[in-house]
Amino acid sequence: MKKTVGLLSVIIMLGMTAYSLFYSTPTDSDTKKTTATTYSFEKKTTAKKENAVQKALPDSKASDWNLTLVGPNNKIEEEVSEDKLTTLSDNSHQVDSRIAESYEAFSEAATKAGFPLVIISAFRSVDAQKEVFDTNVNSLISGDGLSEEDAIAKTKETITEPGYSEHHTGLAVDVVDQDRYNSYSTQVLDASYGDQPGAKWIAENAPKYGFIIRYPKDRQDITGITYEPWHIRYVGKENAEYITKHDLTLEEFLKQLSAK
Repeated sequence: MKKTVGLLSVIIMLGMTAYSLFYSTPTDSDTKKTTATTYSFEKKTTAKKENAVQKALPDSKASDWNLTLVGPNNKIEEEVSEDKLTTLSDNSHQVDSRIAESYEAFSEAATKAGFPLVIISAFRSVDAQKEVFDTNVNSLISGDGLSEEDAIAKTKETITEPGYSEHHTGLAVDVVDQDRYNSYSTQVLDASYGDQPGAKWIAENAPKYGFIIRYPKDRQDITGITYEPWHIRYVGKENAEYITKHDLTLEEFLKQLSAK
C-alpha cells in the first residue's frame, strides 16, 4: 500500500511539473519584451508610410516661386513687378509672364470642351486692392450705417485685405465659363457655381495645366477663405496634380514639402 501511495505521489509531481512548463504565466520581463517588439514594429510601419509619402512628393521646394503662400495670415513679401507681367489674349487682364502660356492652353482646352472661359479678375496691385477694399468699407458706412470697425470686419468676409490677396502674385485668376457669365448680371462669383457643369470642368481639368482650385469646399479652417470654385491658382503641373489627387490645400502641401 505504501508503495502504491509513493508511486501516485511521483506521478502527480511529474504532472504538475509538465503543466507548469507548458502553461506558465508570463513574467513581467516577458510582457515587456512582447510590448517592445510590437512598438518597434509599429514604429517601422509608420516610418515606411512617411517615407512612401515623401517619395511620392513632387521634386519641389516650399520656397519655389510658383508655391508662394499669400493669404489672410500671410502677407505678400514682394509684389510682382510690372515688367514681369503679361497681358493675356483677352487684352484685359495680366498674369505673371511665367504662367501665361499655361493659362492660354487651359483656356483653349475649355473652349474646345464647350466651356469658353471669362476672366473676372487676374493680377491686382496692392493699391488697386486697397481701392476696392476701401470703397466697400465706405459703402457699408454710408449705406448701411455701420461703424468703421464693423464695416472693415464685414468687408473682410468677402474682400481680402490689401497685401494679403493672391492676386498680388500674378499667379491667381478668377474665372467662370461663358454661360455662367451671361446668366448673371450681378453676383457672378458665388459658391453655388461649384455645382454647375462649367465649374466642374474647370476643377477636373485645371491641374493638367498647373492650376488648382485654391480655396476648396469646407477647408476654410486651413485656408482662411470660404469655398471659391472660380479662383484658380498656378502651382505647376506636377504640384497641381499631386495636390488634387490627395485632396490637399496649398497649405497642407507646403507642410509636406517642408517635412521632406
